[in-house]
Amino acid sequence: MNRHISKQQFYGSAEEDQIAGLVSLAGNALQSYGLADAKVSPLAYRENMTFAVDAGDRGKFALRVHQHDYRTDAQVQSELDYMEYLNSQSVRTPELVRTDNGESFMIAEHPHVPEARQCDLFQWIDGAPLRHLFEPPARSIEETARHYASAGRLTAAIYNASEKWKLPENFERLAWDENGILGKQAHLGDFRKIKKATDEQRGLLDNLAAKLGEDLAAFGKSTDRYGLSQSDLLPENLMVCEDGLRIIDFDDAGYSWVMFDIATAFWDLTESEYFEPCFAAFVGGFRELRELPDEHLAMMPTFTLARLMSYLGHTVSRDHLAVAQEAQPLLLQALTEAAPGYLAS
Repeated sequence: MNRHISKQQFYGSAEEDQIAGLVSLAGNALQSYGLADAKVSPLAYRENMTFAVDAGDRGKFALRVHQHDYRTDAQVQSELDYMEYLNSQSVRTPELVRTDNGESFMIAEHPHVPEARQCDLFQWIDGAPLRHLFEPPARSIEETARHYASAGRLTAAIYNASEKWKLPENFERLAWDENGILGKQAHLGDFRKIKKATDEQRGLLDNLAAKLGEDLAAFGKSTDRYGLSQSDLLPENLMVCEDGLRIIDFDDAGYSWVMFDIATAFWDLTESEYFEPCFAAFVGGFRELRELPDEHLAMMPTFTLARLMSYLGHTVSRDHLAVAQEAQPLLLQALTEAAPGYLAS
């Protein structure tokens, strides 16, 4: 029997070598779907590893190999239950493909990866992301704004559907509250463990986190502003398809503030000419289906900084990823520049 690679060897290796190991594990996972001979191509390596799976005349799929120990089995099952429920309510999410044994997900392993991994499979979605972070939008302002209006309606529809859902037994998802975003056990990671920061920067971050936590707690969690949602409205998760906008990636789905979702959708656009028309379009679309008071919108700076703090924590906990290594100094600079003004406000 082949011995598994150690964690130190795996996470200390180059990213392409980590991905190669995960490709091997993906091949093992696909045996549970009768797709062992399908072609596997890497798509994205973040918390999870996502692959495109081309099975010829049997179809195309997306395979997700979960980060080890990132979500419990109960959390994964709850996420998939939630996605299937939303589909039943005409909120179109990626369509789950069950294993040959009828399971929602399976556990795979391979000697080239140090831990067993949860894996799930979805029908392929033909489309393109609304836009990419840090890149100028490829579509015109007018077209982009139209899609953001759809995103607003879609977000409101998710909150509305979630409010009337009778949760399954043992349902377990995250709470994106002040502790889940900013605490020492924050879901994406603890920013306090950052290594490359000066004492002055650490002090600013600590003070900013404390002030944000106070403001979020004061804002409260009444149902007009907080509830079960997709919780990760990055533009890459909004897919423009021929038949309309679809939302993907429910890995972070949980209990969230509406304004935290909106900050996630727009935080990198605030200095762009696209921001005002796209933000207005989103709000207008949302308000077609659900109330969104102006006083909530006034909290945008708080939620934007909270979102950036969560991303900084992510770069600290995922420092084996190239994208985290690249983003950390940018986030650190942005937050420490913004902190004095927010603390004085």
